[in-house]
Amino acid sequence: MAGLKILILLLLPLLSFARQEDDLVNDDMQWQQLEIYRKQPLSLNNADVVELTSLGLLTSLQIDELVAYKKQFGKLLSIYELQAVPGFDETTIQLILPYVTVAEDPKIIQGEHTFLVRNNLVKYRSSTIGVQLKKDNYSAYYFIKNHRKIKALAIGDFTVNMGQGLINWQAYALGKNGMITHIKREGEIIRGSTSSGVNRGAAITLQHGRLETTAIISVSQIGANIVYKLPQAHLSINWLNQSIGLDYAISLRNYHFFGELAVNHKKAIITGMLASIGKIADLALFYRNYNTAYIPLHANAMAENSRPVNEEGLYTGISIHTLKHWQLDAYADVFHFPWLQYRTTAPADGQELFAALTYTPDKETRLYFRYQFKQKFQQSKSDVFLPPMMKTTHENYRFQLSLSPSKGLTWKMRIEANTWQDENGNQYGGLYQQELVYQLPNWPLRCSLNYIWYSTQGTDTRFYIPDRGVLYDYNLSQLYGKGARQSCTLRWKKGRHLQAWTRLEAGGPVTLQVTYVI
Repeated sequence: MAGLKILILLLLPLLSFARQEDDLVNDDMQWQQLEIYRKQPLSLNNADVVELTSLGLLTSLQIDELVAYKKQFGKLLSIYELQAVPGFDETTIQLILPYVTVAEDPKIIQGEHTFLVRNNLVKYRSSTIGVQLKKDNYSAYYFIKNHRKIKALAIGDFTVNMGQGLINWQAYALGKNGMITHIKREGEIIRGSTSSGVNRGAAITLQHGRLETTAIISVSQIGANIVYKLPQAHLSINWLNQSIGLDYAISLRNYHFFGELAVNHKKAIITGMLASIGKIADLALFYRNYNTAYIPLHANAMAENSRPVNEEGLYTGISIHTLKHWQLDAYADVFHFPWLQYRTTAPADGQELFAALTYTPDKETRLYFRYQFKQKFQQSKSDVFLPPMMKTTHENYRFQLSLSPSKGLTWKMRIEANTWQDENGNQYGGLYQQELVYQLPNWPLRCSLNYIWYSTQGTDTRFYIPDRGVLYDYNLSQLYGKGARQSCTLRWKKGRHLQAWTRLEAGGPVTLQVTYVI
């Protein structure tokens, strides 16, 4: 068996990968978890399913494939052996590389404390305690994991994440996006949080062999969760306030099936499948049926609209990576709204198509092109009492280039165009963005210069731009009309303990932040 593993390694190309920040999530708590793994990488050889899930970057199918691979061939000899694991392509490996290791005993950092001060914000975080003070509010929590029979305990502010989000999901969750197979909700049921709009109270998860039970009591919600786990399957019962549901997941060879049924006055159903066709492609299937009278409070299941209600749809996706350095991602989604909703005067249908091509010739260069098409019906802008429905068509084109021409220097460029068509005519929008990042040699200073130019003929052709200024500060900006934005971000890092950030934006506020780690 050892000889077979060595043969596999000899056949693998010796590639090294760089981090792709554009693909990472924007959730503050998830970023903090990733920062912990950056300093203390997760051992892939020792990690269990829960720890692999906590990365937030792997699908259930990828986790199952990794567990099965280790069971068959033994522990990984090199990080590059991941290329032999079904479902792990170059993009996935690039994504997780900064946060994982194959070392048996990775360096353990005990008792780390982080202090952060930013303009009108003060934050403290350790492995068990989090406190955040703002001008008009505060949040705090105490959170522990894996202490004897206590799998998780949260006191104060915390998130609740159940099933596929039909009843409650407060952590970050991807909707339809370029990561085709990341359609399944993955995460811990409870987690301490300093974000706004979460629960304030207490929750505990107890483990008894294969059985886990969670009790939740907060100012606004009361509920429970019971889950029975098998090596490659689970069955869970969820209850929160007036909602009750059942969710499941099961893996059979290279197929992973999952789903959820929830009832709140009326029912909502999700069923999905992920499949891996060796090293050739990955497939995704997601069917949803949300009753018009279904009333979720904090639901966040995948849907065309922001809430899983009054919608039926079928999503199919594929990720093809047969050629070295090339990857094609595509999905099609057809949906139907059985009853009236915002900006409609009758039941309506719609469809969406997405295709993205990525080329990574080396670890320093990445080219990305995508096309997105969406067709929906909405009420016209006529002055009659009940405006008739009209067909709208939205198309988006995007090209991105990222390269590092020399050590310490990175250049990123983005060109994007939007078109909108309805009975009133056409709208157009264009955007150009470039970012230059330079790390000074032999000096702990990094400088980032960012320039954005945009021009749109209305809000229907607006652009969404991730705005990442300083550490743990992430926003999504909407740009429409005509204008330009220029910003400069400086980071001074002294060892692993002290970081100072400054962000200056033309015509905007100045952001100052100091982070100290003990």
